Amino acid sequence: MKPASDTIDRAVLKKQILEEGIKQHQSVIDDFAQSIKELLTGNGQPAIEEAVQRANTIADQLDFARAEMITLQDMQRTIGTIHDQVQLGSVVVTDKDTFFVSVSIERFYVGEMKIFGLSTKTPLYQAMEGKKKGDTFSYGDINYHIEDVF
Repeated sequence: MKPASDTIDRAVLKKQILEEGIKQHQSVIDDFAQSIKELLTGNGQPAIEEAVQRANTIADQLDFARAEMITLQDMQRTIGTIHDQVQLGSVVVTDKDTFFVSVSIERFYVGEMKIFGLSTKTPLYQAMEGKKKGDTFSYGDINYHIEDVF
């Protein structure tokens, strides 16, 4: 079976991946905001001091997620650029997984293609940064072969 990256225009696929990544990330932001609302409105929750402390912790996570959303939104201007080496905005198809170099996003699907949002701040990204189609890299004791970069 041909990889999805061979069957449709790469720029279109990258746009679809970014759009779905934004939807997934927005869902995380919405969940954080809802959790804070529920903690602060009581609803039989723990003592107010504990609820406020939990809400503050979640608020920090929410702030981080919102900052990452800005990164994703900024990527919309250049998402159609096709890369020949791994960098921010690249889709990296390996023999193990398909990565979207952007921000940390839990696995999501575009059609039948399973995608993992990968932050440039992670050690895994550092191991693949600058690599090209056909290159290999290792992270921990896992070896990856890059089948495509775009």
